[in-house]
Amino acid sequence: MEVEYPGFGAVVVNGERYEHDVVLENGQVRKRHKKPSRKFRTETGHTPLSAEEDLPWSAPRLVIGTGADGRLP
Repeated sequence: MEVEYPGFGAVVVNGERYEHDVVLENGQVRKRHKKPSRKFRTETGHTPLSAEEDLPWSAPRLVIGTGADGRLP
């Protein structure tokens, strides 16, 4: 799987451009569903990852972008 970061707000996976958060798992690309983590937005100023999301937490690698203006700590 080839992943490129052409600039803020986009990721290219195997030649296909995405302008939203994605989850890559077992060779599949899907949109990240942020709803379970939105309740933490007021505390952090962004929608953080939380254990309540359907993410591949046991994957060997987790890649997270820095978000708008690099606000994700």
